[in-house]
Amino acid sequence: MSEDHKLVIKDAARQLFWRVLSALFGFVIVKIISYYLGPLRYGDYGTIFRYFARRTALVDFWVYTIAMRQLSVLKQQFGEKSKELISKYHKFIGTRVFMITIIYTLAIVVAYLIPAYTENPFIIRGLPLAMFYSASNMFVGIQQLPLQLFWKMKRLSWSLIIARFSQLAVLLPVVYLFFKEVDFSNTEISGVMIVAFCLVVFSVVASALWQNVEIYKRTQDLLPFKVDIDKQFTKNLLQKNRRYGFSYFFSSFHTLIVLMFLGWIFPTAAGFKYVGFRALALSLIEMLLIIPSSLGNSLLNKLPNYSLEGKKKSIGNLLTMVTRIGTLIAINFFTFGREVIRIVSSKEFIGTRESLTSRGSNQILPFLGIVLVLSFVKQVFNYLFVATEKQNVLFNINLIGLIIGVIVGIIVIPKRNLLGGVITQIIIELLFTAGAILVAKKHKLLPTMQKKQSWILFTILLLAGIIGVFLKNYLESQELNFFLFIVIAVLFNGIILLAALKPIKQIAKGLTVEEIIGNPDEQQIVN
Repeated sequence: MSEDHKLVIKDAARQLFWRVLSALFGFVIVKIISYYLGPLRYGDYGTIFRYFARRTALVDFWVYTIAMRQLSVLKQQFGEKSKELISKYHKFIGTRVFMITIIYTLAIVVAYLIPAYTENPFIIRGLPLAMFYSASNMFVGIQQLPLQLFWKMKRLSWSLIIARFSQLAVLLPVVYLFFKEVDFSNTEISGVMIVAFCLVVFSVVASALWQNVEIYKRTQDLLPFKVDIDKQFTKNLLQKNRRYGFSYFFSSFHTLIVLMFLGWIFPTAAGFKYVGFRALALSLIEMLLIIPSSLGNSLLNKLPNYSLEGKKKSIGNLLTMVTRIGTLIAINFFTFGREVIRIVSSKEFIGTRESLTSRGSNQILPFLGIVLVLSFVKQVFNYLFVATEKQNVLFNINLIGLIIGVIVGIIVIPKRNLLGGVITQIIIELLFTAGAILVAKKHKLLPTMQKKQSWILFTILLLAGIIGVFLKNYLESQELNFFLFIVIAVLFNGIILLAALKPIKQIAKGLTVEEIIGNPDEQQIVN
């Protein structure tokens, strides 16, 4: 394996390690916030952030991934410090600023027209802060392009950890010092409660602000920063990729539709806790969605140089790897769901098996694990379509899937609340994933997988799932302390990892291919 190919794997592994470490800090933060706010106010907390999260895909419009591919080609054609590369980077920044301004301005106006939000004193005051966080987070995203382009993602890794510490610097004094006596379970809402809630929200904003500063400092030696709002460039880019941009929005938007319906039909202002239960489980899933992007974005530096068969081989190995990771996570959520929720929050979020109305975050988590696996698969196909300049082919599939999902949600969520939400989300994700596979098959773009290694990995996972069923039944009859749970979980996953180590190494080597065939037709860039 060449040094260049090793660089791809090292960069992906480094990204994955630091993002997982950042996610572990995220679990600690979720624990602090969910325990402090309780199900009702955590539902409000989740609502305001996910309201704007529904717009992030529209703001991104898949521009980051397209920019990564185009800048990689320019870097290879004209050099690392070429004016063509720098100019195009500045225009991508301008496009992101333009999209942030338009989308979030419209979003905040619409938010104040929704009665379920305006009638809730926590949500109405938290919305501007959540908007500022979401906008800052999207700006961070485009600033990190040079790090990805020049294999310097280690710098981003440090900024992620620093951002977590900056959030804790605001959060800990609020929760454990200045507002520690605030009881959010109290039905009488006071000004002190609202101030404490807003400061908890502001802790997230502080993390995004600090990360922007860190990324700016760490990228200046690679590519100079400048906002160049080139109207013609932005217009051409959005027009050419509008179908894929919207299909990406549809495929991302659906994960939040359920939370939106729950919030409208069962508002926290009326005392319903469903949104809080789902928001907690969803926050754990969202932290893990970075796994495919960490691996996929690293590959985008090399994929433009591969032949079509090379791209299919590389994406096939990526598909095997992320599906294996996602399935193992889903097995863990099924087996240890109750223990995971107990660790990251409190017993208020734990549901029982007696009735459908008593379900909690622990019983939603295994189903969202299924959604996670399907989402991983879908993301890999997204990279395949972008790498082969077929990113617009998913528009109709994703639009139909979204419409069907909305209809299903309107029917089942009012009747089945959390269970209806789970049914809705799984149906939508299945439609998206099946649609992506069928479209790839139609265009003869199905990834090429290493059949032997894939079968070995999935046989191991099947056995792990069977063992997980028996282990879950045993654990539900016990009251484990934290340390005993950790021992069992580490042993369970350690044995699975050891059994799969050899095929995983083979799959990892296949992420990059030795054959590189420059096809000019596959390297056209958007002007």
